[in-house]
Amino acid sequence: MNMLIRGLLAAEKFVRGTKAVPEQVNTALFLEYRLPLCCLVHLTPVFEAVKRFRPEIAVAVATAGLGLQVLRHNPFVDHLIDAPDPTLELRRAVSRLREELNRRNIRPDCVLTGASDQRTKIALLGLLGSSGWRGGFTVNPALYHRPLEYDAGLSLIRNNLRLAELIGCSADSKPPRVFFSKADAEAAIAMLQAANPEGRHVLAMVTQTSGGQSIGWHTERLVEVIRNAAVERGFGVVYLGTAGEAAAIEELRQAAGGLGTSIAGKTTVNQLAAVLALSDFSVALDTGPMHVARAAATPMVVLAPSWQKPLEWLPLAVDNVRILRGEDRIGVPPGYRLDEISAGAVIAALDELVQVYPPSETAREARLQAGMSEVDHLETG
Repeated sequence: MNMLIRGLLAAEKFVRGTKAVPEQVNTALFLEYRLPLCCLVHLTPVFEAVKRFRPEIAVAVATAGLGLQVLRHNPFVDHLIDAPDPTLELRRAVSRLREELNRRNIRPDCVLTGASDQRTKIALLGLLGSSGWRGGFTVNPALYHRPLEYDAGLSLIRNNLRLAELIGCSADSKPPRVFFSKADAEAAIAMLQAANPEGRHVLAMVTQTSGGQSIGWHTERLVEVIRNAAVERGFGVVYLGTAGEAAAIEELRQAAGGLGTSIAGKTTVNQLAAVLALSDFSVALDTGPMHVARAAATPMVVLAPSWQKPLEWLPLAVDNVRILRGEDRIGVPPGYRLDEISAGAVIAALDELVQVYPPSETAREARLQAGMSEVDHLETG
């Protein structure tokens, strides 16, 4: 592989003579193929930073699957390209990317990859499928003209924002954003009306995780929080999650005496963002939908594991977020279930949010309007 890469780079230098000149970038192509929801959401601030600082730059993103949903309505992206994951199908991904760039008459001046996309095959997609110099995060710096090294002293979002600096843009911190259409908003309104016909204030519960990390919580503690919210406070409790999590969510709902309504598996990512914008509060484990709730600016209590560095992923210093976690530890103890977090601590944090951010139609409408977009890249692309 190394001999092949050296040969490709030598041929590129002879044919293209590529130089990294940030001031001359008119079109930037981002490759985004690590598709956990959290990774996708944490790259969105870069697109806004670029467009706000240098609006003349055309932002193109090549991605697949869930990445297309997250960016479908993003107004800070000019071109959304559906191309296969190069880590699975490099040859097909190269062919598809070339085809789409030619069809749209796009000639990128640079190709950039975020902190979550450090894969050699993703870098090779940039080399073989596109024009322009390459920059960003990579495990193979020889393939890049301007490689970046991940800074563990910065959050994932702040690391990603360094991509904007590579093309001469200010890297002021921006919150993540997940946009949705008017149709998504209408679908969210209908789902919440069906789930909460009494019109109560809505508490969105994110109680399940992908299963890849030990960040679940004790069922009896979740039940205590749910009962307090529904019975003591009169909230309409709505459970969010994927279709694969629906059975576990129903078990939890039954354990809570049938309180609340599950819409797990009934939303797209964009509809999920709209549902969260229309929710008054959320209690969420540190998992994908939590990052969507952050993007929707929903007042939220986050239950986070003590073994994971908070700086990298968590919404620190966000006014309407309360983060609960134990003291830092190394490693995951056997059977760990966020043991340091009590139900009482979650109830108290939620009480504080209710006092500081009282539910209101005005606040819900403001969040809804902030996330709504008329852009639909999958309809016009």
